[in-house]
Amino acid sequence: MTGSSSSSLDGLAGPPSRVTGLVAALTATAMMLIGVVLVPTLFITPVDTSQVEGLEQLVSYESNDRALLLGNVLAFLGFVPLLTAVHALIGRRAQPVGLLLGAYLVLLIRPLALVAEAIALPGSVLLPLGPLVPWVLLATTGVAAALAAAAVLPLAQNAVSPGRRAVVAGGVGLLVALALFSFAPYIAPLSALGVAVALWMRAGGSGADRANGPAGQS
Repeated sequence: MTGSSSSSLDGLAGPPSRVTGLVAALTATAMMLIGVVLVPTLFITPVDTSQVEGLEQLVSYESNDRALLLGNVLAFLGFVPLLTAVHALIGRRAQPVGLLLGAYLVLLIRPLALVAEAIALPGSVLLPLGPLVPWVLLATTGVAAALAAAAVLPLAQNAVSPGRRAVVAGGVGLLVALALFSFAPYIAPLSALGVAVALWMRAGGSGADRANGPAGQS
């Protein structure tokens, strides 16, 4: 059991291949676009209260709310393959791997909370916890970005002290959280698409260099 866990962590620490990263980035883009664009388009429908009343109206609203929540779950789960794609793009081994594992686990908090909320409809499991819960859930993505940055960013890995590493990671996490807050819901799928393009261009450039030999390399 210990050997298997160690092998799994070692595999997680190594950067994914470019093909794996490209597939992960495209998967993340699709999940996010479906969750934040397609699902709301299909399920946000006006309810004609003159024809639908009472229990039928309540069921209609509840069904729409549950669909929108599950769409958000799909979109937020898209951050998991996005992290894999970013790791492939950076191409550095995670050090320590526990930080990267923590980033993946933190990314699951928000979708799991929304699944619980969807199941509880027409009630709520999050509302009784207080008004700060949405902000805490929003912050989880920034925390995950900070953990991942501390693990794989060269600037963080080369920091001369744990304090400077924490500053670098905290800065990345803050930028990610602010970007998601300010430019939601499209910043995440656009970012995933950008990572996919970068991986595709890098793979294409490497292929050209190999084909041209030393003359094709700068």
